Formats: sequence, C-alpha cells, structure tokens
Amino acid sequence: MRTQTFIFGLAAFCVPLAAMAGPVLQFPEGAIQSYQSISPVGTLKMPVGPYANGKIDRARVEGEISRLVWKTPANDTNTLDLMNPLRSQLKDAGYSVLFECATRNCGGFDFRFKTDVVAEPEMHVDLGDFRYLAASKRTKNGDEFIGLLVSRSPERGFIQVTNIGTPIEPVEKVSASTKNPFSEAAPVAPVVVTGVSDVLEQQGVVVLEGLEFQNGSADLSGDGSKSLQELAAFLTAHPKDAVVLVGHTDATGTLARNVALSRERAASVMKRLVETYGVSQGQISAEGVGYLSPRASNATDEGRRKNRRVEVVLTAVN
Repeated sequence: MRTQTFIFGLAAFCVPLAAMAGPVLQFPEGAIQSYQSISPVGTLKMPVGPYANGKIDRARVEGEISRLVWKTPANDTNTLDLMNPLRSQLKDAGYSVLFECATRNCGGFDFRFKTDVVAEPEMHVDLGDFRYLAASKRTKNGDEFIGLLVSRSPERGFIQVTNIGTPIEPVEKVSASTKNPFSEAAPVAPVVVTGVSDVLEQQGVVVLEGLEFQNGSADLSGDGSKSLQELAAFLTAHPKDAVVLVGHTDATGTLARNVALSRERAASVMKRLVETYGVSQGQISAEGVGYLSPRASNATDEGRRKNRRVEVVLTAVN
C-alpha cells in the first residue's frame, strides 16, 4: 500500500491567511474555531477503510500536518448536513474521496477509538453519530491529503479537519457575493426508532436506559430490566452477532480512575446479562472510556447522572 497518513486533528496557522495555498473551506455561519495546531514535518497513518477483522486499512502520509476543530451552533443540522457541503467543496477544489463512512459502517466504537482524535472538550465524538471522510489531491508540490470527522453533542456540532501537505485556508464568513454551501444544504429528516434492538440494528449503538450508577460506584441501581431484557432477546435471536458494552462516567476524579471505573460498570452489566439473562459470554465484551464521551454537561447533578451510563455498540453482524 502506498505510504500516506491521516490523523484527526486541527490546523494552527501561524502565517497570514493570504499566504496560504490549498482549498478554502467554508464553515457554517456562527462556527467557531476551538483548536488549532501545526507540525512542520510529521508522519500519520490515515484510515482509508473501515474497522474490520481487528484492523483498519491505513495509508501512511508524510509532510506538514495541520489540525483544526470547529464548533457549530446548536440547531437541527445533523452530521450528514455538516459533511455534505464540506465534501462538495473538496471535490470542487480537485480532491478525490478515498474513503467515507458513517458510524456503524466505519466500525463504530473500534474505528473511533483506534483513530487519533483531538481530545475532549475541543472535539467531541458521539459514538452513535459520527462521519469520516478521507480525500487526496495531486499537486505540483506532491500529494495532499485531508481527513474530515464530524459529530454532534446536544449543544453543538463538531468538525475536525486534518491536512497533510499544504495547510487549508479556513473561511469563517462569506462575502455577500458568495453563496455559502451550508445555506443550500437540504435538511435530512431524522429517522425515529425506538427499542434496544431497533436502535442497535439501525444505528449500531444504543444507551441502556434505566441503568443507574452512584458516583464512584460500579454497582447497578435503577430499574434497567427492560433494556437488559431487550438486549438479551436481541443477542439470543442473533447468536452470531457480538457487542461491546462501553462504560461511561461523569467528570469527577482523574481520567485513569474513571476509565477503570467505566470498564467496571460495563463488566457489571455484562455479568448481569450472562448470569441473569443467559446471554452467551462469547457475544459480549466490556470496555470503558471514562468521561471522554459525555452526553450531557457535567456542571449539574442531572448531567452527571446522565453521563454515568453503559452503551451497547454492535461490532459483528452475521
């Protein structure tokens, strides 16, 4: 495979914008750049395929690496609405798409956590709603590569751009004579699904609602029997499918302790599914990500309670 790389990050630009070459990307109105970095020379491994059979196909890329993260205002825009105009702009600038995927087709949990992503809170990735795109372009100075990662939180959208080659030129506002591609993007109606099995089959990830954990504890509390019963029924009906239980915590304490605690919480749920509901041990594994993927603000008791949870990620489908 040709040696070329990608990593999710953002570009810090230490030279005037007018001096930069490369494509001009227009971001949604009101978007704010929240992170930027640049490495004059570096090597990255860029995902050019989904996570499958325990690995991700990557291309090794060398050159100047710039990283940039933008946050968009809270509105009804979904991740497809965020990605579509950016893809169009890259194609208009002469880039060819090498690989593109959405959540489950990317490989879900495994793709996300085996790919270099700018850390929270600058970049947030919802395990149930993210999209990735890798593109390249041949120039007189050599090949250039761009990786896009988009996701959302309840409060805002997130766009992470990694450029290997010539730094891209970000444009926050568009002149009156120029149409912003985001203003023309047709909204995509969300698909509404309910029930653990339905959500898992259509989105590849689902929160086990009803499970509750006290602060600092891996002991199950709350009435989560309905969601556990539904998950057990799904796995029993699909004996060749497999899932990862991903534990989450609030932001109290150190990251190392929270990662360990979140894994313990996932293991508690796995034990309950196996011992109480008779699910095959071979269909379930347990992992933890600590407080790195919140679904609510950790500034309130209610937000912290929501963040103490376990999600199910579908990893193998047959």
